Formats: sequence, C-alpha cells, structure tokens
Amino acid sequence: MLRERLLQQLPDLVDFDATVSNLDRFIAASRSPTSLLSLFERDEKALSTLLQVFSTSQTLANRLIADPESFDLLRASDGQPAEREYLVDELVAELSTIDSRSRAALAIRKFSSRETARIAYGEFVSDMSPDHVGQQLAFVADAILEAALSFTLQNLRSQGRSPIRSDGKPIKFSVIGLGQLGGTEMGYGSPLEIMFLYDAIEEKSDSHRDFVNQVVSDVIALTDSEESAALSIHVDTSFRPLGVETVIGSGDLVAKRLESDGRTWQRIEMIKARVVAGDEDLGNELITRLQPWIYRRFMSRRDFADIRALRRKLQRRFESKSIEGEDVYLAPGGRRDVELMMRFLQLLHGGEIQTVRAENTYEAIANLEREGCLTHQESSLLTRGYARLCRLQHLLSVMTGRYTSCLPHDESMRRRLAWHLGVRADDGTVGDLSRFQSQLQETFELNRKVLNHLMVDAPKGDDVDDLKDFAAETELVLDPSPDEELVRQTLLRHSLTDIDQAMVNIRALSTESVRFLSRRRCHHFFASLAPKLLSEVAKTPAPDRTLQTLAEVADSLGGKSSLWELLNTNRATLELMVRLCAATPYLSDLLVEMPGMIDELIDSLLMNRLPSPERLDAKSIDLCRRANDIDVVLHGFKSSAHLMIGVHDILGKESLEALHGALSDTAEACLRRAIEHEHEQLAARFGDPVDPEGEPADLIAVAIGKFGGREPNYRSDLDVVFLYTDEGETQRRVGGPRKTVSNAQFFNMLTKALIRRVNDPSDFGQLYELDRRLRPAGEEGVLAVSLDQFATRFRRGISPLWQQIALCKARAISGGRRKRAMANELLQSILESTQWRPSMLSELKELRLRIQETASDENTKSGIGGTVDIEFITQMLTLAHIREHGREILGVGVLESLQKLASAGLLSTDDCKILSENYRTLRGIEANLCLMKNEARHELPESESRLRDLAYLMHKHDPQEIQMTLNEAKQSTRKIFDRLFASE
Repeated sequence: MLRERLLQQLPDLVDFDATVSNLDRFIAASRSPTSLLSLFERDEKALSTLLQVFSTSQTLANRLIADPESFDLLRASDGQPAEREYLVDELVAELSTIDSRSRAALAIRKFSSRETARIAYGEFVSDMSPDHVGQQLAFVADAILEAALSFTLQNLRSQGRSPIRSDGKPIKFSVIGLGQLGGTEMGYGSPLEIMFLYDAIEEKSDSHRDFVNQVVSDVIALTDSEESAALSIHVDTSFRPLGVETVIGSGDLVAKRLESDGRTWQRIEMIKARVVAGDEDLGNELITRLQPWIYRRFMSRRDFADIRALRRKLQRRFESKSIEGEDVYLAPGGRRDVELMMRFLQLLHGGEIQTVRAENTYEAIANLEREGCLTHQESSLLTRGYARLCRLQHLLSVMTGRYTSCLPHDESMRRRLAWHLGVRADDGTVGDLSRFQSQLQETFELNRKVLNHLMVDAPKGDDVDDLKDFAAETELVLDPSPDEELVRQTLLRHSLTDIDQAMVNIRALSTESVRFLSRRRCHHFFASLAPKLLSEVAKTPAPDRTLQTLAEVADSLGGKSSLWELLNTNRATLELMVRLCAATPYLSDLLVEMPGMIDELIDSLLMNRLPSPERLDAKSIDLCRRANDIDVVLHGFKSSAHLMIGVHDILGKESLEALHGALSDTAEACLRRAIEHEHEQLAARFGDPVDPEGEPADLIAVAIGKFGGREPNYRSDLDVVFLYTDEGETQRRVGGPRKTVSNAQFFNMLTKALIRRVNDPSDFGQLYELDRRLRPAGEEGVLAVSLDQFATRFRRGISPLWQQIALCKARAISGGRRKRAMANELLQSILESTQWRPSMLSELKELRLRIQETASDENTKSGIGGTVDIEFITQMLTLAHIREHGREILGVGVLESLQKLASAGLLSTDDCKILSENYRTLRGIEANLCLMKNEARHELPESESRLRDLAYLMHKHDPQEIQMTLNEAKQSTRKIFDRLFASE
C-alpha cells in the first residue's frame, strides 16, 4: 500500500530519493511505526502533506524526525494562523512553571521550532499568503520576547535583585520592535530588531543602572540561538538613539534625543515601530509622542537635505541598467527598495494624511492607494511583486535552513526553487530554470519601473532639489547605509584606498561627540562640507592618514558643528585645517592630547597676527592666578600658543623672526610663571630673600643660545643661566615659620625646584628641556650665583670661551623690570670689556669643528655649512669688534646681528644677504621637520613618503627641490665661513 501511495506522489516530488530517505528515518523515529502506517492508509492527505514537507526543506524534515509527535500538531492546526494573544499566553504560561534559565531557553527553542514548522507547513502545504506568513512569524517573535522578559523579571525578583524606586513603584520595561519585526513582515530566521525602554529609574543609582542592563542582557541571552542552529533567532539592538554604548534608556530621554538630534534615517526606522513586549502603555506613549517628529508637516533645510540624499539613492537604484539580481532583498527593484520607497512616501505624505501611517508594507501600499498617493495599477503591481519576492525569500530560507535572500549558485538548487514555486517544465518533473529566472528579472524590472515613476512624481521638498547637482560625498554622509559601489567609487576618486576605514572616519566626523550639543546640526553642516573637504584631503600626500588624523582631532575638540560651519564658509581656512592634519603631527597631537581646544583652534584659524609678548605674558598671569594646578595651566597655555604659532607658520604669512619670537615669548612666560610659583612655595617656608638694606632680591634667569636670541623652534631646549641680584638672608614672614636661609641657599633651592618642574614629565609630558649642564660658576651642584660672582669670573679672565660666546645672545628674562634692566646692563658691559686676542679665532674655529664632528654631514644645524656656522660668524665678529664699536653691533638674534654687522661695515652686504637667506632656509626646514615630528630634527627624512610630506608642507612639488636648495645653502655658508675664519 505505502509503495503504491509513494508512486502516486512521485509527480509531486522534486527529489524523490531524498524524500523517501526522510520518510524512512521518520517512520523509524516514531513511537509506533505500525500506527503511523495505519494513519497513512486511513488518511491519504497525511502522507501527501508529510512528503511535501520532506521535499521542501531538509531543515523542517530534521525537526519532524527529531520530534515525530509534532507532526500530529501540524495536522491538527492544518497550518492555520494563530492569534498573537494565544501564542503569547501559551509560552508565558509554560515559562512561569520553570525556574532554571537553561530550561527556559530550551523551552523557547522548542516553541520557536514548533511554531516555525507550523507556519512553514501553512505556507508550503496549505498555501498561506506571504503577508500572513510574515505576520505569524512576527507573532511568534512577540511571544518569545514577552516570555523572555517576563521570565527574566520574575527570576530577578525571586533573587531579590529587583530594586524599587523612591516612589515605591517597580521599574517598567517595554520592547519596541523595528524593521521586519515591527512591520509584521518577517522571514524565517529574520533578526529581531528591537529597542529596550524603561519608564524611570534613579539615574544616579548604580544598582538601578546595573539592574536595567542586566534585564537586557538576560532577555537577549534567553532569546538568541546558537550560531549553528537552523533558522536560529538573533537579536539586533543596533538602533540606539542614546549612543552605541547605551542599549536601554528611559522613554522620555529617548524621545528627547530623537526630537533634538534624530536624523531622517531614524525617522524612517521609527515608521515601523511597534510594541512587541513589556508594558504597552510605556511603549505606545513613546511611539505616539514621536509621531509629529516622524511625520513632519513642515521640514527644515536639513530635513530636505536628508530627503534629497534618500531620493538620489533610490532614483539611482531604480534607473540601474543591471538586468540580473542575485539577492531577492538587496537587488535593484528587490524587497528593500519597495519597503524603502513606501516609507519614503509615508514620510512625505504622513504629516498631512495620517491614514497613510502604517508599520506593514502591504498596509502602507493599500493606504497610499486609498489616499490617491498611488494609482490602483501601481498598487496592484507593487503588491503582487512584493508578495512574489517575499515568497521566494521565505522558500530560500526554509530550503537552506538559515535566513538568506541570496539565490544559490548551484543550478540544481535553483531548479528546485522553481519547481516549488510552480514554475515547472512541461513534464512537471523538474523546475523550468529559464522561465523562473526570466520571471524573477521581470519582477525586479517591473518594480524598478513603478518605483522610478513614483520617484519622478514624488514631492521634491524645495525648488532647488536638483538631484544631478547633489554631491555623492554629501549622500555618503546623509545615507546611513549607502550603496557599496557608490562608496567605493566616490572615495577612490578622492584617493582614499582603505574604503572601510574611510567610511568609519567620515561617520565619526559627522557625529557630534559632545552630548549636550546638537548632533543633527553637526551632521548636516558636515554633509554640506564633505565634497570640499574630501577634495582637499585628496591633495595631501597620504589622504587616508589625513582623514584619520582629522577624525581624531575633531573628536578631541568637541563642538564640531562650529568648526564645520567655519570651514564651509572660508575655503582658505579649510585648506589650512587639512594641511595641519596632513603633515603636522606636532600640531594635531596637541589638539588630540589637550581635549576641548575648539576655541583655541578657531582663534588660531581666524587671527591675522601673532600675539604680542605683552599679551602672552598677561594671559599666562591671568591663567595662573586662578589655577589650582599650575602644571595643567602651563601645559595648556604652551599648547594653545604653539598651536596658534604653528597655524601661522604653515599659513606662510609670518616671517621667521616673528615665529621664533613668539615661540620665545611663550617659553619666557612659562618660565616666569614657574619661577613665581616656586618662589612663593619656598618663601612660605623660609621667608622672602632680601638684600642687606631689606630690599627684595630676585632670581634672574638669563636666556642664552637660541632662547637668548629669541629664535628657538617648537622643540628647542632652553639654555638658561640662573643668577640672583643680591646676597643676604631671607626675611621671615609675619606668622610664618621661624627658619630662614641665606639668599644663596634660597635661590639654589628655587632653581632646583624650577628645573624639576619644567624638565620632569607630567601627565601632559615635559613642559620644556632646561639644559642641566649649564653652570654659571662651573661648580658642580651650584645652580645659581649672584650677579657679582658671575661678573667677577669675566673680570678676572677665568671664564671659558663658551661663556663669552654665550654673552652675545644673553638677556635677562625674569625678575622685576628694574632688576632685569640692571642685569642686562651688566651683561652688556661685560661683553664690551672683552679683550680680543688673535688666538681666539683659531680657538673658535677649533670649537666649531669639534661640534661638527658630533653630527652627520646632512645635519642642518651642526653639520658642514649648518646654522652653527652662521652663529659662529656673528659671534666671532661681535667679540672681535665689540670693544671698538660698542653696542651698535649687538643684535638679539642671528639675523639682526648680521644686519648690524653689515651696517657697521664688518660684514659685506653680499655676505650678509647670502647668510641671512641661508639661515632662513635652514631654520625654515628645521621648523617644518619639528612640525612633522621628524625623529632627526636637523636632518631630512630618509623615506620617500616623509620627504613628500615635507615638500607638501613647504608648498613644493618635488622633494628633490628641497634637497638642492639645502645643499646650495650649506655650500655657500661654509665657503663664507672658511674665508672669514681664515682672513681675520
């Protein structure tokens, strides 16, 4: 009998051998094979339906074989739809009798498996329509989430872990379904897109916060299936309005965040929002509150920009020339396009026509037709095409045992698909593959045509909505899921090769990092800026690195919208900002390491001139006066000043002297404030240092070297000699400690504390590097001596040659104004009394050559023809002629000294011009190397990429041009050096 029945069913089976094998396994697994065979004999339909299930899906076959009794449930239900309330009550009741989380999870798996089989039976045996299938699968998901939430809350309450608010009420929870779950149009194995809410908690209570997060974690753990499970359940909580780190929030806070910062893609997502579990009133209150936000009657320009991005994306897909689609959901004209277009139309019309608001796509199509937004023909074609694609996707998932929308590559599998969908060859034994693929492409093409027609006729929002003029870069920012090919083509056009990371950086740039600032404002300002910004980024030596740095800098700044607004209205400022991020890690690191410097950056970009010494000094005084931690203030002050100077440097509008002077003024202000701070700390312990007449004694910091010449670079050491004005004893303060010390002890302790504060790294790094090797008296351990002691060494002729050279650039930078003037007068008088000896020429040359031996030939500072050559020329000429010409030949820095020596006839005009130009060239290269944070501050980089960075920073097209200019400068400098040191 069974054999005859099987032969009768043969024409209706696409894979007879596999079906018979499954039947054999099913009979062997049943409790009573005899009773089962009797059933087949009594009920012809029983065998027929079972074979259809076995033929359709191996996954369903395996489930029935594992649980043969479930076949009786299938026959009893006959695949008919079940009410949502029935499914929810059934699973909640079952889990209420369980106290083990593992057993609860198992019960959920069995329920899901049983109900999925029932629905598949109804679809592929009883011909349930695709819209009812999607609804039934959504109801099953609702039941699972409701039961999981109910079990979790009961389980936590039984453990005494459910906190009570101060008003005595328990915390309420609601789960909002989105996407296919919210729209009740799920497929087999569709991810459950959900958002968790609570009504209210004590926000400052860690126990309340931990509790709500634990609830979310437990619900997801109960609901999620193993990866290997067929048609497994997976929870997707990626829709997080409060930020990626916050998976649950209060309904009120979520509403406020969306109303203030929500974007158009979030409005589109919320169209399908539906309460799927938990407290319905809580969830519906949020959805109702957000209706005016979702369906706006009046839209801002930012809204129109988002709409235009969506319109462009859809229109490009609908006009696609592609005639093949391998993905039922994602192909042009596929399910996603229909769903997105319907939500687009709902967004446009929903503000005026409330009846078009619906979560379900089928209902949305019907409602849009009813209100005249779609014609009857358009509605019919879209409904029919959408249903076909849903049925095909359902069959794909059931056949493969996993959620998928991709057609199989295997031709035999495609024939099976065609057969099950009724597209069969004339003899009915196999699927007609050619006709199946033709019908599928026809469905895609017809959907595209209808949707394209709707797009052309859709309201455009404003009179400047020309999609052809809508930049692709703007679309990448506004579209939360842009087309991959558009992304690739657009970014490659801007020389960005790491596509994935570039998109991560673009999203970071468009997202405001400061919570209380408007995210929508930031997003839309950046969308408008993106075309110009990426165009500038493409011009940099390494666009991917530039974009990454820009993202890091913007994140540290906060207040991005203000920056984007400025850059969008000022092209020169935009170019400067990109240049800063492209090749000056010294400046970009300042911004990253000192967060919140948005105001300083904007000031730097907008100011036309560098701050004066007086302004820098006054600012540092004001900052330190109100400071609790002087280290923080000084580091911040220095970073802010260096940022402003660096911006003017790369802008190229300031002279080298002005830039060096500003760097020197910044260092002076920092040292003065540190000296004042340490002085006060010591004076509180030992009293104030005074001279024998009771007048205050001061510490005089004497800057020498490049610091003394007001020409340090960004990373120069500070060469300083410490002197004090008067010998004497400290004077006890009223009410202060009785202990006093000598002025010598006081100022040496002060100098030691100062060096420690300036040199030792803090949380922000080292403030400066004070050269510890410099001793005013040459004695180990003695850091500061009196002015008289210092002068005596020179008067007695026991001072070393380096100290005499140093006096050429020495100047007092601390102490009272009168005491500083007195110290400067003393230093200059010592210099004027210098006795020049002919032997000093050879000594100086020998000293220079010893310095040269410590450096490579390529070194721009100490190598042959480097800046030290020029410094020694000015110092030698100054020492040789100071006694005769006096202070008229004294210049603060090298460039001023060259000019004064030339004016006095001590240096030819040609030599002065050549040396000045060479000095500017060498120091300019040095400054750019500092901005690049080149490991060797005085040598050109070895790598080609770093050389390109340097050329870009110096506005040169060819790195070799820099090398040629450098060689010429060094050669001509050494030529003059050799001549002057040989002839004198």
